[in-house]
Amino acid sequence: MNKKTIITILLALVAMAGQAFQYRIVGNIGTTEFTGWLYLMNQSDRNYSDVDSLWVENGEIRAFEGNAQEPFLALLHSKGRPMVQFPCLFVEEGTIKLRPAAMATRGAAYMGTPLNDDWACFYSQLSSIQEASDEGRITQIEANQKLDSVAAPFVRNHYNDPLGTVIVSRLEDLGNERLMEYIKMLSPKQQGNPIIHDMTQTILAVQRTSEGTMFKDFAVEYDDKTVHLSDYVGRGQYVLADFWASWCGPCLREIPNVIAVYNKYKDCGLKVVGIAVWEESDESLKVIEKKKIPYPQILNVSEEITGIYGINAVPHTILFAPDGTILARGLRGEDIEKKLKEIFPNNR
Repeated sequence: MNKKTIITILLALVAMAGQAFQYRIVGNIGTTEFTGWLYLMNQSDRNYSDVDSLWVENGEIRAFEGNAQEPFLALLHSKGRPMVQFPCLFVEEGTIKLRPAAMATRGAAYMGTPLNDDWACFYSQLSSIQEASDEGRITQIEANQKLDSVAAPFVRNHYNDPLGTVIVSRLEDLGNERLMEYIKMLSPKQQGNPIIHDMTQTILAVQRTSEGTMFKDFAVEYDDKTVHLSDYVGRGQYVLADFWASWCGPCLREIPNVIAVYNKYKDCGLKVVGIAVWEESDESLKVIEKKKIPYPQILNVSEEITGIYGINAVPHTILFAPDGTILARGLRGEDIEKKLKEIFPNNR
């Protein structure tokens, strides 16, 4: 190894050492009834690994210090039952203080360091906008405009740290086009963060399967049989696909609407297929039997398959034309009926 190589390695090690920092977490978790370990989970990668632990005595965090190479998003939690879990925490240099009564706090629970203080500031404004919208003092459009104006300066100031990533992940209500603009504001490093990477892939999948595009087929193995979406779609009839899960309350409330339109339009040429996702088929079958769902089902559908259509939440419906073209996505409740009335105007 020559002298130049040795110097280069030493400089790299010095640079790496310069990135390391020390942090402290102090405060009271808001109840004297808890004594035990809390664990610090790194949420900046897909491993979701516990990187350290804190001892809590009668609700008070004992003096704790840790070391890290760079700031990261974390979750402070217990492993007992019932689970003690706090909102997101930004691990960074300095003393991070858990807010009083943090167990009852939603959103921002920490203060005392730049990222955590800025997150608290943003979250406060976000909560005010949501409250005004929920109370009907502003429309959803006005709420989105306010959210956009509040978020932009925070993202510009934190384009290369985990706070920018978390804020962008809260902007889905702004729509995919604007959301992609925010993603492009982030540095390449933050764009590679799993949260943003997955969000980007979902947006691209939605664009590939937007209204007017041809359906994307998939296959599911269940009960020693292979079922394809193309067993139903692209066969000369309109098809309404309902993506749902047994543990999803809104899905269960939506199923009666889907059954109603099935019964109303089945003789006009409408096919309906349920697509049960992200669960064991036995759980899906219990709901199918209990609710007496009359239309066929595709069971045992994985995240990989729902990812083809960019579906990251259920219920979600997709209406396909007879040739397999996607006519509409995300219809709920009365909107399903309105769309089908356009297609079958003579049905009463």
